[in-house]
Amino acid sequence: MPIPELFTSESLYTPDQWFVHDIVDSGEHHLVGICDTSELTSHPLVVAQRAWPGQPKHVPGAVMVQITGTLGNIHAVTVLNLRMTDGWVGFGTNILDARFRGLGRIGPSLRCELKVEELRELKGQLFVTYAFRFTQEGRAIYKSRQRASWLRAKQPTQA
Repeated sequence: MPIPELFTSESLYTPDQWFVHDIVDSGEHHLVGICDTSELTSHPLVVAQRAWPGQPKHVPGAVMVQITGTLGNIHAVTVLNLRMTDGWVGFGTNILDARFRGLGRIGPSLRCELKVEELRELKGQLFVTYAFRFTQEGRAIYKSRQRASWLRAKQPTQA
């Protein structure tokens, strides 16, 4: 299924920086998106890569980290109902553990899973610990545990 229309207007980034092209599963504590890696061939980090024997052009780690942000943002908007138009903003606070298990090849899609491990509220701010697992053709490419914070930005007072 396509990215939810609501997310298009509520995202913290423009669609060209999401790197998630479809959502295939979604629930209260999980989300699965698909990254069509063939769409990355013109991305500056891929273009800048020099292919060497045993080191082909591949999905950059920075893109994988950006995908974690996109998935967290989609989860916040579509599940937690934290809308940017209502003043909610979010940011990653910690990468607790990250493992790049192999090169993500350009061509085959990445299956990018988000699972909520912990969600807590403190003084009107939400703190979420996420577990991510990205696979390509059934093989683990990236795994991480990360934290994010969501808070409602102060709205300017009207005169």
